[in-house]
Amino acid sequence: MLTANAPTSTRKAVPIFGLGQQARSPFLSSVTRINAMIESNENGRQQVAILGMPGLSTVTTIGPTPARGIFVREGEAIFYMVIAHEVYKVTPGAYRKIGDLATASGPVWMDENGVQLFINDGLTPHIYTFASEAFEQITDADYPTGARGGVYLDGRFWVYVVTGQNKGRVYASDIKDGKSWDGLNFFEPSASPDSIIAVVRYASDLLIIGSGSVEWWGAVPSSIPGALGFQPSATANTEIGGVSELGHAKSGQSVFFVGHEGGDIGIYRANGYTIEPVDDPGVSDSLTPSVAISAICTSYSIDGHSFFQVTAPSTDYAVASTWVYDGHSGQWSKRESDGLPYYRGLFAVSSGGATYVSDAFTGRLSRMDEGIYTENGGILPFEVTSQHLLKEGDHITMHGIQIDMENGVGNAVEPGSNPHLILSVSKDGGRTWPIVRHVSIGRAGQYLKRVRTMQFGAGRDIAVRLRITEPIPRRVTGAYLEMEPNYA
Repeated sequence: MLTANAPTSTRKAVPIFGLGQQARSPFLSSVTRINAMIESNENGRQQVAILGMPGLSTVTTIGPTPARGIFVREGEAIFYMVIAHEVYKVTPGAYRKIGDLATASGPVWMDENGVQLFINDGLTPHIYTFASEAFEQITDADYPTGARGGVYLDGRFWVYVVTGQNKGRVYASDIKDGKSWDGLNFFEPSASPDSIIAVVRYASDLLIIGSGSVEWWGAVPSSIPGALGFQPSATANTEIGGVSELGHAKSGQSVFFVGHEGGDIGIYRANGYTIEPVDDPGVSDSLTPSVAISAICTSYSIDGHSFFQVTAPSTDYAVASTWVYDGHSGQWSKRESDGLPYYRGLFAVSSGGATYVSDAFTGRLSRMDEGIYTENGGILPFEVTSQHLLKEGDHITMHGIQIDMENGVGNAVEPGSNPHLILSVSKDGGRTWPIVRHVSIGRAGQYLKRVRTMQFGAGRDIAVRLRITEPIPRRVTGAYLEMEPNYA
């Protein structure tokens, strides 16, 4: 909030953009960040810089149907994707089918033990052997019917059961063999009589997210040959539960998940053996019960920043959304794709220092690329909106706005050879944006170009929005409103 000590205050330059929480209503907060990340900027005029998120370049496309799941082995550029009922082995620019599942929709879980890839659609679990390329359905009579999930820990694959007489149990395969199962190799979380929502590998434990509890289970030494040897690693949390089967992801050293405490749905973080909320009003408002149950989470790293992403998928633009939490800055931002209800990057995997994402709307596999400013050739919007700029209820005279950013970076050819940013000003706190100006950023080589525009009049509750849609670098190191209080 802007303040003035006396009516004799003179013109001053006030920072516009920075940190701040976001909300669904501009009356509460006008702050937004779309496809933007916060970077500390100790040597700049402002404490933070705002950078654009990476664009996407196409690796390959397998038809019009989006993937249900994706897996890659670290250090390789070979991907395994499930699209409808078909399983594909994908390399850059090529793909081939390796098998079929019985289901054509719903979640798919995949993990490996170094020799085998476990693929589970909740009905027909399969093992793919890397060396022989054999794709085989698990036929062991002791495999738990209808088991969900699929993670690898301590030499075994782990699944869980949500229906029937085995409901509430977590089962394990035999050591190093996903095709072999023993009906006695299970444990049953018992801190709360609830249903299992997800089983997640977390360090040396299995994190059991129930509908009303969270438990940690880990291996203990056993002198009995073949004994499972798993028991609780810490006191369970019986106040917080999960909401969505795919609503969890490991980011940095924590596991984030869509959860609830009572009736309120939000994002929670398992940090060691504690559960803590990771709050932002805009995110919580977006996760209504009708979309939270279908939430899909993933994670990736960009230039030293670990991002947790949650997507609330819907064809209704009013309720669909994608949000990312930056573990480096502790800030939330939105991710959007032009003309789509939510961000197209749905499932992310990493290998060889690169991040790849499956497309939420097609069978495309893309690579995140910090040197690309489009989404597979389409528009990648970048947008930042300021907080409410107030002066204790009095009018503010707005003499001008200056943006400090990397300029002179126009492209040699269109689009973006003479790039402009779109600067909008609201005088009613972000409800309407009647003032819109296109401000030149500078052609290639015009490094001393000043990104500045003048004379905006006066207002009482000001908000400023910056938007870039042209395929050029987005690096904003400062933004200032040249203003003075108006006491008339």
